[in-house]
Formats: sequence, structure tokens, C-alpha cells
Amino acid sequence: METVLTLGVALFVVTHLDTVVVISAFCADNDYRAREVLVGHYLGFAIGLSAAVLGAILASELLCEWTFLLGIVPLCVGLWGLVRRPPEASVESSRVVPNSAGRIGVVAITGIGLSGENIAVYVPFFADLSTTELTVVVGLYLVGAGLVFLAARLLVSRVAVDGIPDRVDRWLVPSVLVLVGGYVVVTGFAVT
Repeated sequence: METVLTLGVALFVVTHLDTVVVISAFCADNDYRAREVLVGHYLGFAIGLSAAVLGAILASELLCEWTFLLGIVPLCVGLWGLVRRPPEASVESSRVVPNSAGRIGVVAITGIGLSGENIAVYVPFFADLSTTELTVVVGLYLVGAGLVFLAARLLVSRVAVDGIPDRVDRWLVPSVLVLVGGYVVVTGFAVT
């Protein structure tokens, strides 16, 4: 269980670096209240996490011996991230969303959009877990989502001073995706 928790925490941290940055942007926007960002973040996170759990259940039932091949997805996403150049950051003026429910929806939809690579990493990891391990990891991730929000709030106060290092988005996240995908594929070949 210790190894599962260590790997689970590492995967969570790496797959949510971009989420911290995005949630920080919402926290820095004066049009969004902290409560709206928190509720929207948890809503989008819960939908993405549910999709990963359902994907893992389907993969383990349908693919059984071949779930390790799902490691190719984060491997490819990571390689693509290392090869491509990230788009230039630009600040565009956006229209203000008129009500609280709309702002919560914007944050939630953004969170769902960020879940793609997370699902690709979580499905092969979740597929090999027992029901107890999966329950513990999901609970841990729900707590982690709150920590992501807190980290975003703290980051907002630091960005004005330090800025966000380009190497985080450009190198760290794709490199870890390559390592995770490679690990899933290699350990799967070793077991079969």
C-alpha cells in the first residue's frame, strides 16, 4: 500500500502543476470569488476523476492483461509536450460572466478540459489497484484537490514578485508523463 500511495501522490502532483497555474489565474481575477473558484474546481475535478475511475474499471474488465498498453497514452502526450513549442502566453480581454453559477461553470469546464492528460495517466494506474487501494487513492486525491486550490491562492501572491518558470510547463510535466507512461508499459511487459 505504501508504494501505491507514493506513486499516487507523485502522479497527482505532476498532473496538477498546470491546474495550480490555471486555478491561480481564476483566483487572481477580481471577477471571481474564492468560493466560486473552489466549487468550480472541485466540480471539474470530480468529473475528471470519475471518468478516470470508470475508464479504469472498463479497462480492467475488458482489457485485463493489456491495460499496461494504456501507458502509451501519457508516453505520447509527454513526448509531444517535449517536442512542441508552447504557445506564447497572451492576456486577452474577456467578457465578464454575469452570475455566480456561470463563473462556477467556467471554472468547472476549464477543470474538465485540464483532465484529459490526467485521465490518460490515471486509468492505467487505477486499473491495477484493488478496490481498497482505489478508494484510498480517490480519497487522497479529493484532499489533494483542496491543496491544489490552496497552492493556487498562495501562488497568486508570489507570481507578481517571481513569475512562473517556463521550465515547469516546457520540460517538467512532459518529462514526467514520458516516465510514467514508460513505467506503465515496461512493467506491464515484465508482468505478462
